[in-house]
Amino acid sequence: MARKRTRKGYSKRSRSEHPGVTISTERRGGQTVVALRWRDPAPQGRVGARRKLVLAGHDGLPLSSREAARPFAVAKSRELAKERQQLADGAKPVDRDATWLQLLEQHAKHLTAKDRSPKTLIGYRQCWPFLESWRGRPARPHDLTVGDLEGFVEHVRNQPNSRTGAALSPHSVAGIARHFKAMLNFGRRRLSCVRLDAEAINEGLSVGRVEVKPVTLTSANLRGILEAAATHDEERPDSELFPLLAFLMVTGCRRGEAERLRWKPSAPDAPESWVDFDGDRLLIYGAKTRRQRVVPLTSRPALRKMLQTMAGAADPKAEPYVFGGALPLAIGDKRHVLPDDDDDDDAETVVGRSLKAAIKAVQGATDFKWKPKDFRSTCATYLANSGLGLNLYVVAGELGHDYAVLVKHYAGHFALPRKQASAATVEELLGIKPALEGWISARTGRAGRLLKLNRA
Repeated sequence: MARKRTRKGYSKRSRSEHPGVTISTERRGGQTVVALRWRDPAPQGRVGARRKLVLAGHDGLPLSSREAARPFAVAKSRELAKERQQLADGAKPVDRDATWLQLLEQHAKHLTAKDRSPKTLIGYRQCWPFLESWRGRPARPHDLTVGDLEGFVEHVRNQPNSRTGAALSPHSVAGIARHFKAMLNFGRRRLSCVRLDAEAINEGLSVGRVEVKPVTLTSANLRGILEAAATHDEERPDSELFPLLAFLMVTGCRRGEAERLRWKPSAPDAPESWVDFDGDRLLIYGAKTRRQRVVPLTSRPALRKMLQTMAGAADPKAEPYVFGGALPLAIGDKRHVLPDDDDDDDAETVVGRSLKAAIKAVQGATDFKWKPKDFRSTCATYLANSGLGLNLYVVAGELGHDYAVLVKHYAGHFALPRKQASAATVEELLGIKPALEGWISARTGRAGRLLKLNRA
């Protein structure tokens, strides 16, 4: 007797609650995970692309029950229904006479309506000057051919870097091609002003395989950086670079997450990053992921002690930011500017703390190249290959990484020394526990506020 076929993910209840969205389960790494599946809305006569999203809770761990995934499915179904309605109620699609300017403007409006992050919008804006300087550009997007797209890639490769004057790196070329491809696919799906299909667009804008290999610093490298930072702080009484670099190493946070780290949230349930000493954890809100994740301090006791030492000498009301003080820290080039109180409208007062000069000084004091971004990949590599008893889903949740990315780029690609592989804390795993303890002991009992970061 033939086995009765069962329907997975859909029922009479699900059809009414989240039409167009299916809840499915699968096994990954010995665990059951729940995913949503749907098709993107598309203009009439077209079929949208299939999509899949593995769900995770507020703690960063994947969901394992269909019941817990139901609210996510309902929310996604409503979002899709809204997009379908916008397609149905929208203006008449732009025909083959649509100009490049129309495509750029409509795509910019679409990104703004989708509430894309400022960093994403900047990436698309960087693509537009290359499009404007492209001599082989057809008069209309509708006239594009695969050969034209290949010419665009070659045009980008021949353009100099605006800062150094050297040729663009393969990663920069791939990024510009990726943004241009998204723009053309938007014109193809939403405006019907690009006649090429997705396969032809991919073929024309192919730049070859460009692999971004994560940088993994050794424990000796990490200790050397912290020693150079400690020396830098001793020589400059208004500098505190050491705790910031140690924080980035131990947590693997993104630069912007550390810049905006607060002692307390500004409001309940605010999408912010802050230190929760009562819960023995850090609540980190990722501007990239737009989700808040938990980084436990139980496995980072030296970091917790360092933050408590800083908190004991801080005034959370006057300077709510852990590393920035009154305003978010400026690790890179950007600084926070406020208008001056003088009558002169052009007068400005620069506030906020910048670490550009301090980091460059420490980089020059070490005999190897490194960037603050390397601390995140180093922490991910060490945690993914450690014996701390964390499965890869937990590690991905703490770092705000996608599970597949963590497995592909970090797990199994680095051999830890035997002593560090059996470490009980993250500081011991990285081999920097003595450096943090030395910093703490040097400041325990010191009267007055901690030394401020370099304002120069």
